Amino acid sequence: MQFSLLETGGTINGILGPEDVPPLQSRVEAWLRSQADDLVLEFNTVHICMKDSRAVTDADRARLALEIKRQATDRILIPHGTYTMPDTGMYLRAQLGADVQQKSIVLSGSLIPLNDPESDAEASLGFALEVLRDKPAGVWIAMQGKLWDPREVTKDTATGRYKPA
Repeated sequence: MQFSLLETGGTINGILGPEDVPPLQSRVEAWLRSQADDLVLEFNTVHICMKDSRAVTDADRARLALEIKRQATDRILIPHGTYTMPDTGMYLRAQLGADVQQKSIVLSGSLIPLNDPESDAEASLGFALEVLRDKPAGVWIAMQGKLWDPREVTKDTATGRYKPA
């Protein structure tokens, strides 16, 4: 499967707070490259930013929307922090307009960083890749083994889990 990885950071990459120094490499990109042969993956990577999602700005989101439009592939995976993932999803829907129906755009993240003990990241990424293989048109959030419309989901900050808005 061919897709574009548009990296924004988040807990999945080991960024736990807005004050964290961004890592030099994407954990997600490294994991996907290690799985590429087994999962039959071909992808290019564009680093938009490497931030905790609470530090993601509308300027970052605008660059993300522009990169989505620039990508030749119709499958886009966006690792993202969980705090503002629905905000980014709604922003992309609004900015991309009718163009959003030409691509399958999946945001995914985790509550525990990739490669850490008991991380949910591999399961989240695996589910996101399954969604991309099915290629539903639009902007989606793949979390907790569920596919969410960003307009219909919110993060429960007490539990860290996503729930219907």
